[in-house]
Amino acid sequence: MARIPEEVIDQVRNQADIVDIIGNYVQLKKQGRNYSGLCPFHGEKTPSFSVSPEKQIFHCFGCGKGGNVFSFLMEHDGLTFVESVKKVADMSHLDVDIELPEERDTSNLPKETSETAKMVEMHQLTAKLYHYILMETEEGAAALTYLKERGMSEQMMASFQIGFAPNHHATITSFLEKRGMDLQLAGTAGLLSERDDGQMVDRFRNRIMFPITNDRGQINAFSGRLFDRDDGPKYLNSPETPIFNKRRTLFHFSEARQAIRKQEEITLMEGFMDVISAEEAGVQNAVASMGTSLTEEHADLIKRLTNRAIICYDGDRAGIEAAFKAGTLLVERNRLDVFVLQLPAGKDPDDFIRASGADKFKEIYKQQRMTWTAFKINYLRKERNLQNETDQIAYIDDCLREIAKLDQAVERELYLKQLADEFELTIETLKQQLQQSLKNTQKERQNQSYNEPPIDDSFMGMIPQEDSEMLFSFEQPTQKLSAHTTAEQQLMKAMMENRDSFLLIKQLLGDTEFYHDNYQALYTYLIGYFAEGNDADPHKFMDSVPDAGMKGLISSLEMVISPDEQGKTQFEDYIKSLKRFKLEQAKKELEQQLAAFNRENDKENEIRVMLEIVQLNRKLNNGQLD
Repeated sequence: MARIPEEVIDQVRNQADIVDIIGNYVQLKKQGRNYSGLCPFHGEKTPSFSVSPEKQIFHCFGCGKGGNVFSFLMEHDGLTFVESVKKVADMSHLDVDIELPEERDTSNLPKETSETAKMVEMHQLTAKLYHYILMETEEGAAALTYLKERGMSEQMMASFQIGFAPNHHATITSFLEKRGMDLQLAGTAGLLSERDDGQMVDRFRNRIMFPITNDRGQINAFSGRLFDRDDGPKYLNSPETPIFNKRRTLFHFSEARQAIRKQEEITLMEGFMDVISAEEAGVQNAVASMGTSLTEEHADLIKRLTNRAIICYDGDRAGIEAAFKAGTLLVERNRLDVFVLQLPAGKDPDDFIRASGADKFKEIYKQQRMTWTAFKINYLRKERNLQNETDQIAYIDDCLREIAKLDQAVERELYLKQLADEFELTIETLKQQLQQSLKNTQKERQNQSYNEPPIDDSFMGMIPQEDSEMLFSFEQPTQKLSAHTTAEQQLMKAMMENRDSFLLIKQLLGDTEFYHDNYQALYTYLIGYFAEGNDADPHKFMDSVPDAGMKGLISSLEMVISPDEQGKTQFEDYIKSLKRFKLEQAKKELEQQLAAFNRENDKENEIRVMLEIVQLNRKLNNGQLD
């Protein structure tokens, strides 16, 4: 098995953002100092999954799974430790040299894995060449002038790595061939095409090139735009390849992820130029689909990051239809809060920003977005003659169906008033008809079934049954843990976080064992960890523990809040509490034996057990806990 130097592991761990990594899989919302979301490891409707950016750990208070950024990927994606470190480095865009075992002998490497890495590398190199041609050569001068006239700054061109493919059949072919790249593989990757005579040639020619990235920020495709002629499609995208699927790709998604999470909303646009202009105008959470309607895969990608979407498509008829389809998908399938932004005069965002300026765009963006219901009510007017009584009735009936879907009575009242004013009806009349729509809507909701995956509760064997509810009930601060559980938590946490504390507590414990088996097992792991000369580091300790349940216990302990200053006195008090509890448990067991001997009329054993109980009581009363 390949090994990674400890300094490389530490570098990746310290520079990676666990919120950003896990945010690719779980929609996280900030709550105080931590982030929370629905656990990806078991079905739940109420968030119990917590991520701490301060401690760089995650923990689910529902199912008990927990760990650091490496163990999350190991658990979620089924990776080895080495693979998880490499994936974290890739997702964090860290330039570190991590060699996977397969990379040493590619003959045993699955063909898809080795080839996809090479395809991504080809795209990265090609993007650099295209950008250089645009910015620095005579061949790219006309395209550069065109982009500048469109209002694009060189800073944006560099940020989006925009380039130019010259009108020559072998620019990229020769470039890759000189670097020893497999031209057939470049064809499979979508960079080259094969002629009838078998010759490999450039796929893109005389086009402005927009690199497309995957969800890790790696370039895996291109879209080429015509700019000085009309003898072909305006945009030519890379074909479907092993590394690119447009149904799963949103332009600028990886780069906009942090802004989406920070603003808790995503802006959907139709074109690359719209996204780039919006970015330059200060709207940094914008993405665009790859020349296709929004797909279910896109919607799922969005749902992982946010619950709110602003659709800002072109204002023409086609744009309105596309907005309706996209919004319907996001609302009905993924239950997102959707708003629609329609710019004046039917303009697209790029045209509007160039004509009216960034400030005006941001003002409209913030103040003039329509709710999904308002947009649908306007949309329902389409192809209806509202001067005709039949169309009026049908339109009002459709609007009431939409209003009935609203949960808030205030919202329903607002739209009812608008309908009443427009058609000179009374609110009472509309409310009567709305009641029937509400009943129909409630029936529809009751008939919907949600099949949730079964909860994986195998980990619960790690948690003492009497304390399992308390141990993970951080959302119920009124409940208190038993004194002995608190003692075990604080002792273990102190030992994990400080080597001197470990040595002191180990000395104070002597032969005393933890009451709960999982804490005793963790203590045993910790003894071995320090015996190997390691420093106190909960993350490193977590990586050294092979058991997933133990990782969850470590993460739960890291979530526990400790007093600011703890020393020998506090540790002695915790150990006394633990010893007292163990004596009290022994006493309870003796009392149960006494009751059994009494029922059996076994006087000899009854007297013996009574004496043992008296001795235990004397010890407890005198504080003799050993």
